[in-house]
Amino acid sequence: MAEYPPEKAPKPGLNLYAAAVVNPAKLTIMAEELGIPYNVIVVDMADMKSPWFEPINPNGKVPAIVHVKEDGTSESVFESGACLMYIAHAFDKDHRFHDPVGTSAYWKQLSWVSLILQKVEFYLTIVQLSWQISGYGPMMGQACHFHRYAPEPVPYGAWRYGAECRRLHHVLEKQLSTSPFVAGDRPTIADFAVFIYAHSAKWCGIDLGEYPHVQRWCENLKQRPGVQRGLQVPVPYMFSDEGVVSPDNQDALRMMRGRFSKVVKESSDQWKGEVVSLPSDHANYGDEGAV
Repeated sequence: MAEYPPEKAPKPGLNLYAAAVVNPAKLTIMAEELGIPYNVIVVDMADMKSPWFEPINPNGKVPAIVHVKEDGTSESVFESGACLMYIAHAFDKDHRFHDPVGTSAYWKQLSWVSLILQKVEFYLTIVQLSWQISGYGPMMGQACHFHRYAPEPVPYGAWRYGAECRRLHHVLEKQLSTSPFVAGDRPTIADFAVFIYAHSAKWCGIDLGEYPHVQRWCENLKQRPGVQRGLQVPVPYMFSDEGVVSPDNQDALRMMRGRFSKVVKESSDQWKGEVVSLPSDHANYGDEGAV
């Protein structure tokens, strides 16, 4: 394995590899809520494609964690849902924010939050399709891309993902109309996973005012000291509904949108290819497919 740059090497304890983007905030919030010590290592685009980072996350993205244990062994975990579950099982021994494996409440949480749980003590690898990782997060991310980062207007893409985000918020609204938190009567890792996207709704093109129960839940979570602290790491979170309209942030947001638009296009260009043709092609255009 390539050597770490000295300032990027994991230290004893919990190390969070992060950047000033959305998903790492789930982990800093979780760590702050638990009140555990952790070390944030900021990585940039070049770091994510470097040989030293690949063993930490072969997918080349953040967040990822490296937990250097007291006995000198370490665990590396990537993807925000898996990282949340690892932190919960390794550090939340009192089950403040997750329930024991196999209980009804445990499975309910997993339905709302992602899970690719790597072996942690005696737990076997579990793979569970989840609402936040399979739907809410990716759809909000795609809506954000077409609304804020696309290098040219793509009306259909903006419409398609905007509509799907509104449908998903309707699902969340219905759930929170009967429950104070996503998975029950207390906050869990499911809330922390879902929260950061709801907290960024305007940036993704969604007005939370249309979803009063979601808005109430989001505001209640924002008042928690641990959530507030987590939103300050590694830098103050810029994509909140307040942040994206603040005059103080506009220059930085314009610069970020221009830079990310270019980076996304350049990184996608290397994977361009021809679409596989099928006999039914173009039947979805105009009236050709009408029955």
